[in-house]
Amino acid sequence: MAKTTPSTTMIQEHLKSLGLTKYESLVYIALLQVDGATATEIHEISGVPRASVYPVLDKLSKKQVVNVTTASPKRFAATPPDEAIDSLIARITQDSAAVKNELTAIYEERSSMNHAERQEMIWNIHGIENLNSRAVDQIRSAESEVAIINGKTLMTRPIRDAIRALGPEVTVEIITTGSQGRDDIPTNAQELVIGMIPHPVNVPGEKEPPCIIIIDRRRVMAFVSNANVPSALYSESPGFVSLFTGYWNFVRGHVPIP
Repeated sequence: MAKTTPSTTMIQEHLKSLGLTKYESLVYIALLQVDGATATEIHEISGVPRASVYPVLDKLSKKQVVNVTTASPKRFAATPPDEAIDSLIARITQDSAAVKNELTAIYEERSSMNHAERQEMIWNIHGIENLNSRAVDQIRSAESEVAIINGKTLMTRPIRDAIRALGPEVTVEIITTGSQGRDDIPTNAQELVIGMIPHPVNVPGEKEPPCIIIIDRRRVMAFVSNANVPSALYSESPGFVSLFTGYWNFVRGHVPIP
């Protein structure tokens, strides 16, 4: 019976990532040590239970990492490692492509739902890295319009860079507060300076009006100003979007006319 060494254990872990079970790995490693072996001999060399050897060999044969003779009794031999690994990788690639297509179909079916079918889902996002990542992704996806209420909060560099990368077909308006313009606003965005952002009671936030990003009037990210940990609400649901686009229009109406 073969002993399990640290090296064998490590190899088993690597083979596991290629789709082999513990018993499959033990049988394949055992067969690499001999020119060929019967099921009984494989049981003795690998330590795999006798009743499990044939089912394991059948699976390994289907994965093209074990060859079998037609002699009686049957003898089994390991496929050379370079061929076996290539076969396992090809199998994973094929399975990955298949599952990717299936998952994409599920995702596209969700995306094709009409507003009546879509759930009013609102996502909570926590942590500055997650906030920046989601904001950047949404800005990059803009097709025609980005509307931002930024208040006194400085724009983070990832958000500024995402805005700068937008093409001329995307209109960017950023409402800020103060008596003069800010130097952190990208040059391809129109800054709309307002003395104080009005805060309707139906919009979340206790101390400061929330900073919000509206993309194409279809997606909204609203930052929660009074949270101990930086956080935001994100949603594509019609009700949520309608609330904040209405808030944007309300605040936009208070911007002084030049």
